[in-house]
Amino acid sequence: MGIGAAYWPAMSSQQPPPPARAPRTPRRSVGGGFAVFVAVMVLVIGGIVWIRAGASKASSPGATSSSSGGGSTTGGGSPTGGGGSPTASASSTNAPGQPGNPIKHVIFIVKENRSFDNYFGKYPGADGATTAKLSNGQTITLGKAHNVVAHDLCHDFISGLKAEDGGKMDGFDRICYADKGTFTQYSRDQLPAYWDYADRFTLADHYFTSMYGPTFPEHLYAVAAQDDNIVGNKSVLGGPHSYCDDPAEMVPKFKDGLTSDEVSKIMYAEKHIDEDIPNMSYRITRYWMSIKSCFDIKVLPDELHAAGVSWKYYETPDHWMNALQAIRHIWFGPLRQEVQSQDNFLSDLKHGTLPAVSWLIPPEPYNEHPGGPSVCAGENWTIEQMNALMNSQYWKNTVVVMQWDDFGGFYDHVAPPKPDFMGLGPRTPALIISPWTRHGSNPQGGYIDHTTYEAASVLHFMELMAHVPTMTKRDADANPLLGALDFDHPPNLSKMILPELNCSGLY
Repeated sequence: MGIGAAYWPAMSSQQPPPPARAPRTPRRSVGGGFAVFVAVMVLVIGGIVWIRAGASKASSPGATSSSSGGGSTTGGGSPTGGGGSPTASASSTNAPGQPGNPIKHVIFIVKENRSFDNYFGKYPGADGATTAKLSNGQTITLGKAHNVVAHDLCHDFISGLKAEDGGKMDGFDRICYADKGTFTQYSRDQLPAYWDYADRFTLADHYFTSMYGPTFPEHLYAVAAQDDNIVGNKSVLGGPHSYCDDPAEMVPKFKDGLTSDEVSKIMYAEKHIDEDIPNMSYRITRYWMSIKSCFDIKVLPDELHAAGVSWKYYETPDHWMNALQAIRHIWFGPLRQEVQSQDNFLSDLKHGTLPAVSWLIPPEPYNEHPGGPSVCAGENWTIEQMNALMNSQYWKNTVVVMQWDDFGGFYDHVAPPKPDFMGLGPRTPALIISPWTRHGSNPQGGYIDHTTYEAASVLHFMELMAHVPTMTKRDADANPLLGALDFDHPPNLSKMILPELNCSGLY
């Protein structure tokens, strides 16, 4: 079975069918579904052979569901646009965990602080908007964005809730610094590389942030499918180092042991936060506490290591985005050696040492965060990484997922699902780049996928590929990117080598 066929109905049985596509030579297929395959292997054999990095290794499959803030909704979709999610069909033999599975490498790139409407609101066929609703009922046109957004915009937990306004998506003018760029967006000529990637590969237009708030907790979701209910960045700073290397640092989080009644009160306040009710924010923050920014939760690298699956987290120490520096058993244990400089990514591509699973966090000047970094410089960094990948031995069997970690204070019009009191937060852009992306009607055969995703979706895909257990209800429930990929037809192995952009004097 292919990753996306017989397994698909359990994940999203009510999705609209994909658009008509040009016929391709079908792959050899056999009967049997992925779910049946896993059940038989678990119950009868108790182990699954997974081919990784050119060698096969046995690992024990399984799926646990330990809740830490709830689970993501699956499915979804939009009546507009040129994509959708695939329906059930006969498929190939390449299910996750089978020797024929074509995907041997997953690369998860996490950039910073952009909403979908900010980057792709004008993209043809996508569920985008060029106007915005304000809290007073007025509708305005989104203005032209700039290469450098000089001021950071508010995007903390409470700001995310205010912006969403219980699903009305009309509270963005109530967050601080909204006049500094919240109601702006880019066009094709301003983001030529990202729009080129959308033209050729998959653009996911219902990819939401995992929680309402900012960088640190969002990056935790990207490695753990939870964040220990942490709601913000560092609230107390110590010395020059970060997280586990700074014992004075503190971060805010929801108190442990919340009762069901307290959770109900929190979710009520979240839904009604923009209503004229006194102390509505306090009804949420009263349940917050502070903890040291060095703690232990299970992260996917733990499961990968236990299964003998190679991984690396390409990020430098003391960077705000270095989530693994806050995980005590990683940072002070032997797995820390797999947290390496971003420069090692290109070296590993060149020398044939790329691990099966990679997290690639851009250096500060290239992460596109408002308040300084150039968007064009960020695109050029992405071009460098993608050109190197496509020119390497790994292109034929790799999936790249590039997301932006939070909405950054920028407007977006689509109301997120609300699986639990942590999120989901407003949409961000997401590009899935691979020879195995689904064929659609975008200018170079790319596809717009309307399936509901979040960071836990990427982890679920990794878990399926590696046959390691899910970690929380979020990744167990999250749709694992199957609407973006097509394993029933031959891949498009042609390379898309883009030239470096000239960033001088840009908009």
